[in-house]
This record gives sequence, structure tokens and C-alpha cells, in this order.
Amino acid sequence: MSPLMIDSADFSHKLGLVSRNVEHTEAFLARGTADFHLPGFVLPVGYRLLKSLYSDEYRIVTTDEGKPYTAYAVKLEFHNEITFPHGAATQVMVWRTPRTLHQSVVSGFPQFFFQWLLSEYNVVVSDSEQTGDGQRFWLRMIDWAFTMNYQISVADGTVGEEWHLTPVNSYAELEERWIAFAWGYDCDVHPHRRLVISKK
Repeated sequence: MSPLMIDSADFSHKLGLVSRNVEHTEAFLARGTADFHLPGFVLPVGYRLLKSLYSDEYRIVTTDEGKPYTAYAVKLEFHNEITFPHGAATQVMVWRTPRTLHQSVVSGFPQFFFQWLLSEYNVVVSDSEQTGDGQRFWLRMIDWAFTMNYQISVADGTVGEEWHLTPVNSYAELEERWIAFAWGYDCDVHPHRRLVISKK
């Protein structure tokens, strides 16, 4: 599945309004969480990185006017059909607050979390649907991955039963050949193409 381009996702609307953010944060906390320590990442006083006890969801939570507020949220999904026999991780929900107050805290976190994810699971695959922000983030991470000499591939699931992975050898090649192939608005095609970054 390659990334189908979409407008802002539903969770963005839920977390984007402060009142709804507080409500969803309270529900997230009520279901049960534990502090999560990302090696090398230090949050300022007043912020906590939490992981749900019941799903692979992580949030940076703070307090806004005495109420819990999510400044950043990411949810993971694990699978191996695209990169079989290797397992892979996909960020299926990524949201960050637009509020200026929290920008210094969350600005570098998405890249840091992504790099940790890759170091833990070796293979990260893009989601089947992405906003314009999601695409820009992936292009940044692919550019970084090239500097690390990691393997970048395009996975195509539109032909036959199995996914076909094609290596991408440079960022220039990605721009010339693969961006238009991988991202677009065709509901029958683009959810079945993905980008893959692998340490192997």
C-alpha cells in the first residue's frame, strides 16, 4: 500500500480543540499508562512521556489550566506482510499540538521518536494514508536515512498477491521516479504503495 494523500485525520480534529483534547487525554489516562523513557530524550518539568498499558500509543502529556493536555501523540502498528519475513513498525497516528506554548518541547520529538523506532525494530513502513505534513515528515526521514546509509525501498502491493520492494538508491532518484508513484489521490492504487526505511 502506498500512501494515499488525505486531509487532516479525525484524531487531529479530536486533539486540535483544547476542550476535546482535554477530554481525550483524560480518557487516555483513565485507561492506564506508564512513564516511558526514550533514551537520550529529556522532557522539561511539567511534561511526561507516557505509554498506554493496553496499546502501542505514546503521548507527551502536560497540564493546561489545571487539566491534562496532549501535546504530542503517536500510535504504532506492527506487521510483517509488507517486509516478510521481517517485522516492521508503522506510525498509524501522529499528532502534534499547534499551540506555540508547547512547540519548543515537541519540535524535535517526532524525528527523535522515529529514530528510536528504527533502532528498536529495524524496519519502519509508512502508513497507507498520509496528510501533506506526513509526507513532508517522511521525505525528511528518508533524506536522513540516506545519510545513515540505511536502505530505502518502495513497496508496491498493487500487482499480484505479494508486495514487491524496489530499492531507492538516492534522494534524487526518489524525487525523479518515486514520489509521484508512491503518493497520490487514487484510492485504488495509493493505499497499496508504501515507503520503507530499513537498517538491514
